[in-house]
Amino acid sequence: MRHAFRAFLAVCIMALAAAAPAHAKVRIDLSAPGAAPLPIAIPDFHGETPDAARFGADLAGVIRGDLGNSTPFKVLNPASYLQTPAQMAATGPLFADWRSINADAVVNAVVKPMDGGKIRVEVRLFDTQTEQQLYGTALTDSAANWRYIAHRIADDIYKTLTGEPGYFFTRIVHIGKSRGVDGKTMKKLCIMDQDGANYQCLTDGSSLVMTPRFNPNLQKVVYMSYASGLPRLYLWDINTGQQTIIGDFEGLNSTPRFNNKGTKLAMTLTAGHEGNAEIYEMDMSSRALKRLTFQRETDTSPSYSPDDSKIVFSSDRGGVSALYTMNADGSGVKRLTFGEGRYYSPAWSPRGDLIAFIKQYQGKFNVGVIDPDGQEERILTDSFMDDNPTWAPNGRVLVFSRQQNRADKERIFTIDLTGYNLRELPTPTDSTDPAWSPLMR
Repeated sequence: MRHAFRAFLAVCIMALAAAAPAHAKVRIDLSAPGAAPLPIAIPDFHGETPDAARFGADLAGVIRGDLGNSTPFKVLNPASYLQTPAQMAATGPLFADWRSINADAVVNAVVKPMDGGKIRVEVRLFDTQTEQQLYGTALTDSAANWRYIAHRIADDIYKTLTGEPGYFFTRIVHIGKSRGVDGKTMKKLCIMDQDGANYQCLTDGSSLVMTPRFNPNLQKVVYMSYASGLPRLYLWDINTGQQTIIGDFEGLNSTPRFNNKGTKLAMTLTAGHEGNAEIYEMDMSSRALKRLTFQRETDTSPSYSPDDSKIVFSSDRGGVSALYTMNADGSGVKRLTFGEGRYYSPAWSPRGDLIAFIKQYQGKFNVGVIDPDGQEERILTDSFMDDNPTWAPNGRVLVFSRQQNRADKERIFTIDLTGYNLRELPTPTDSTDPAWSPLMR
């Protein structure tokens, strides 16, 4: 009995040590401009069986892709690693070896096969300078969900080393465009993981679909569709596949966007005011509508601030399309942008510090950001036609569609809010209107 108790106590002490926060020398300050990316080593996860070893290599590969494609990290080439996964599993990291290849952090992980087609993944993250464990977890799930396990681990590593949430366990919804047998363009509602994997289309292209946007808290997408022959707003539940009409209003129903609680939906409607586009808000519980703007000019593309107290939108009420802000009840309208050119498609960052937009100037449409007071504007991209920027849930990365020239296909790209790390997300067809999901749970 005494030996059993001692063994139990030892396990508890080890668990507490793993959970205790370490005072890491390694830390990434995301607010520091021009900070060098942190060198991190991510060896293949050791597998206790050949199948587990294959999963271990695949898991590590996805994590290397997630972190390597994000600005704060520099993933070191596995060919430079001096320890094998088996050696890591047997002895733990030999920190001098990892420091010798300039790794500031290293991941050590093991994959164990479980009954019922499941795997258990045990992961530890170490600071090679202080030789301390910074993070440890064990995840058990169906082997079929191995990619999601990898994205969750990448998010945990990102948060451990930056102090901010990651964005890897997410999906991106968009419009996929292709030619039907009759030669007409089909537009489908499609979805993929944020790294382009698990691509699928949710609609068959028989009806035009546009402007999909995620509920910030649920795996549900609101979008405009002509499925009934008229433009209507639909809600698609990604988990159940259920599709319901939520906006059956006369005239055009477009540019829908949820507030951050997911309880309200702002949109553009044209009915009742001679076809002029105005902004409305719908209560998702009662389906009651409230008109927010009252102008003869076009008001469109509303987006809520993170605390839902304000809305930014695009309007040509000043003679040229510009961005405006107003209180969520429609009061207190203020013009935000005064620069040359035209401004469209605003999207308020989940962090609240920036508003993304599209600026048309000198024959180009590019992604830019501006602070909510309108004091500082920065253009992030340089292309022929960029469109529809939306934010990752941590507010650090933007996704948007791009056409390099009139003959080019429409493609999806991501870019860091600093204007660096431009990356294409390959899709099988022309793709537009991308929108980021919340973190999956």
